Amino acid sequence: MSVERLLVIRYSALGDVVLATSVIEPLRRRFPGARIEWVTSHAAAPLLEGLPGIAAVHRLGRSGEDGPRALARRLRGRFDVAIDLQEKVKSRYLALVAAPRRLLYRRRTRWQALCALFGRDLPLQRAHATALYAEVLRPLGVEKPGRPAIAIPAAARDRARALLAGSSRPLVGVAPGATWATKRWAPERFAAVADALHEAGHGLVLVAGPGDAATVAAFRAALRSPLHADLTPLPVDALAAALAELKLLIACDSGPVHLASAQGIPALVLFGPTSTVRWAPPPPGRALSLGLACQPCSNHGGERCPLGHHDCLQHLEVEAVLVAARELLA
Repeated sequence: MSVERLLVIRYSALGDVVLATSVIEPLRRRFPGARIEWVTSHAAAPLLEGLPGIAAVHRLGRSGEDGPRALARRLRGRFDVAIDLQEKVKSRYLALVAAPRRLLYRRRTRWQALCALFGRDLPLQRAHATALYAEVLRPLGVEKPGRPAIAIPAAARDRARALLAGSSRPLVGVAPGATWATKRWAPERFAAVADALHEAGHGLVLVAGPGDAATVAAFRAALRSPLHADLTPLPVDALAAALAELKLLIACDSGPVHLASAQGIPALVLFGPTSTVRWAPPPPGRALSLGLACQPCSNHGGERCPLGHHDCLQHLEVEAVLVAARELLA
């Protein structure tokens, strides 16, 4: 099979983009001389630009010079194969104009898609996300995924190291936020874990984004120990660089987990409504879940527990998280 130019399309969300980079390594092995280009969002682009194996990164915006139509004009007919890992109208459009042959990631069967249309999005837990992406490549002769990878600009790494400098303690990151309410463990419990680890000799680093303001405020109000650093103001590339300096990240199922895991940093991930099979961090990280009969109940989380109790995270105790964290730190 002769393939000289490949286009990969995945532009959201941040963690999904990082996981999708697992296709680069097997594509490079299968087509060592091919040119691979990628379409992604402005937010994720700094993590892909300069990544070995990707010759060019195209930033997709909502309109104007980087909008779908303008980008389609620049990509039109330039590729042998377009690999759509997004499964959205925009990604299908870009793949259609970019290449005569297209491979499409399908998250759901027709039955699952019909259920989702009527508000019942059945959890996908057949395989890990990286394995699901690799399945798309089977028509090209690829069977197994590689490891996710990200690029960190030197300036971002310097900024992160300057922010984290000065601690004689090994650093543990605490990320209490998540996009959806049902994926969040109580910030007061995160604070209790952080206090215990600080007493045991670890420095504390807060990992959060602009959308986590309310959760961060509750965490700070409950925390008795000093923070060594707060990564909230950092752009995504400097955030990723800072995560690379940690000994452990403790987080809900969220984007920072995949940024840390892609760099070999162990993540202890507290799972509620989402699937550990699909989203668990690779070793040496660990997924912590109560394994209730109602778990998982959602692909991405939601604002309310479908059963009204949120037992999956309400019953996850501080001591269980501390035991797992100590084991990973040891």
